[in-house]
Amino acid sequence: MNRRPSQTELPAHRLPKVMTATEMRKHWLDREVTPLSPILDMTVKYAGHWWNLDGTDAWVRATDPNAITLYEATQKRSAEALAQLQQRLRP
Repeated sequence: MNRRPSQTELPAHRLPKVMTATEMRKHWLDREVTPLSPILDMTVKYAGHWWNLDGTDAWVRATDPNAITLYEATQKRSAEALAQLQQRLRP
């Protein structure tokens, strides 16, 4: 899963720790959001940081280094698995 070119990384101090679902939806529609995987879309990367959907109305920015490492590894494994699946499906 490659980051979209339009996604800009921002320093953590310039981002809120919590964002409304409406705000995140706007960024998503502007193609600034990358889901962790095609299936796991409750964790996304926006502005170079990982965010988790909390309930139905808020996104919380991940700050725990262990969680961030896990998200990065999961995204990499998911992208590799998807690429292998797509290759198998090609005629």
